[in-house]
Amino acid sequence: MRPAFVAALAAVVLALATSSAAHACVCMALPIDERLDESDAAVVGRVVAERTGEVRGAPQRFLTVEVDQRVKGDVERTLVVRGPSGTDCDITVPRNRQTGLLLTKAPDGAWVGTTCSLVDAGELVAAGGEPRGGPIKVVVGLVVLALVLLWSFARLRRGSRPQLPRSPSI
Repeated sequence: MRPAFVAALAAVVLALATSSAAHACVCMALPIDERLDESDAAVVGRVVAERTGEVRGAPQRFLTVEVDQRVKGDVERTLVVRGPSGTDCDITVPRNRQTGLLLTKAPDGAWVGTTCSLVDAGELVAAGGEPRGGPIKVVVGLVVLALVLLWSFARLRRGSRPQLPRSPSI
């Protein structure tokens, strides 16, 4: 064997042995409604502040989120979302930009998210939004029905019939 080939082979083996494994954040490709069902909370909000820290020795990012709309779960108007720091799963969202977040509640009560937690705000609201005004629509419908029935019974009592034009004779 040539010395140049042995040196190149040794360099490749050494590079492979000392390199760390690539860790990409792998997100499940599930429909938004299934992801919403599996989450503990879902909100549409804006990141207004962030800081770094540690939890049990692991580097973490803490994002302060102003909630614009609650889609699922009982959350405050302002909440802190904890996520990994220095990984491919970091939550990277521009400040003051509306985004959807699917969150999980940690055993210590903290809200946890990763890059897989990010969803389009419009899709999230469409998937998790309840129909608005349902009870109001029912009440308005019943009022209209009652008015029509009252008007009909009043006409029956009076015995009056509308004067309709006669149909043309053929």
